[in-house]
Amino acid sequence: MITMRLKDLTDQIGQSGQFASIYFDSSHDTADAAQQIELRWRAVVDQLEGAGLAQQTLTALDNAVTESPPSRGRAGRALVAAGSTVLIDEQLPEPPPGRIARVSPLPYLLPLIEHDAQQVPHVIAVVDRTGADLRAVEQHGMDQESVQGTEHQVHKVRGGGWSHWSIQNRVEEKARQNVDEVAREVSRLVDAVDAQVLVLAGEVQARKALHDAIAPRAREIAVEASTGNRAEGGDFEAFEQEVRRILDAHVEKQRQAVLDRFHAEVSRDNLAAQGLDATLSALNAANVEYLLVNAQVLADRTLCSGAQPTPLATTEQPLRSAGEETVQTVRADEALPIAALATGAKVVTSDEALPDGVGVLLRHT
Repeated sequence: MITMRLKDLTDQIGQSGQFASIYFDSSHDTADAAQQIELRWRAVVDQLEGAGLAQQTLTALDNAVTESPPSRGRAGRALVAAGSTVLIDEQLPEPPPGRIARVSPLPYLLPLIEHDAQQVPHVIAVVDRTGADLRAVEQHGMDQESVQGTEHQVHKVRGGGWSHWSIQNRVEEKARQNVDEVAREVSRLVDAVDAQVLVLAGEVQARKALHDAIAPRAREIAVEASTGNRAEGGDFEAFEQEVRRILDAHVEKQRQAVLDRFHAEVSRDNLAAQGLDATLSALNAANVEYLLVNAQVLADRTLCSGAQPTPLATTEQPLRSAGEETVQTVRADEALPIAALATGAKVVTSDEALPDGVGVLLRHT
């Protein structure tokens, strides 16, 4: 997550003087995929060279891209580098809408912030009378267990499989005990990954029994899927698509809740502000809970900053008066998210028609 890597980034701000931020299509889904990726990457390198990126940074980026294994299917790649260090290197689940290759005093994080928002920690349980397949996904990875039978022989599995509970005894009392065991494990996984969604799938009666047996915290976030079963030959792709729709709906519900709260506070003229001046004032006072950004409206606006993420201003004078020795011109769509993250605020991207493309929910009046 961006917040976990912010210290590395902020340590570089004001020292390197130059960041490279790259988002490009790294799909590997055609017969000539390797050649296409090389061509796309060469276009990125040409753009970075034309923008004056230092050779040591170019070399670090080139090594990161050319020495890593290819993506699987449709994918994107996000990289942020400064000096001789690649600070961020992430695979994206979809290619970006267009190639981005920036060289500037600050990293461009908005696409990564939006990507992070889509990563919902969740647990999936597909059940029938004989067992359950479990998958627990953290905010930034996967952590799974495979449990065999009632003796709880456990081994850790990393990297993309399911955990399987193979239950042999079909006697009704034992089946009830098995549901309780699966429920305990599901509830544990929900807590372990701090899940926001629990997807329940499989046979209707087994699903209902599991729903009734799980802990209240897990039950609160449970959503039942209409697809998904443990039988051989099941339509796994349809189930994965339904899970993605469930998770996307959860993300949109969260985003809409923030926007609804923002509009309510604006109408009360209370814990919200909009427009660039009001947003800067709140960020400089570390009084922002949520920063809302419409990147299309914010466009190419620029700001002035010093050696640290805050304070920010629309002109040099306020910063000079505050004693800033080094003042630089920075892009608003780079500086504002970094200032928000550095002061503990969350960033929400939106297509709302915000004045100047920005607004804030305040921590206090």
